[in-house]
Amino acid sequence: MQLTNLKTQFLGRNVIYYPEIDSTQLEVWRRVEQKTIKNGTIIIADRQTDGKRNTWKKVVY
Repeated sequence: MQLTNLKTQFLGRNVIYYPEIDSTQLEVWRRVEQKTIKNGTIIIADRQTDGKRNTWKKVVY
């Protein structure tokens, strides 16, 4: 996924998306150990099956 309008040098320049994953945090560490992740990479998912259950609330006005 490319975010073309970013003004950052590295943060968010590489985005990895999963419809479902065990944990985005665990995936980051797996990729760090495998040396397959670039500095500033963001990993996102629609659903985590084994994450820390952090929740984002959608605000409707």
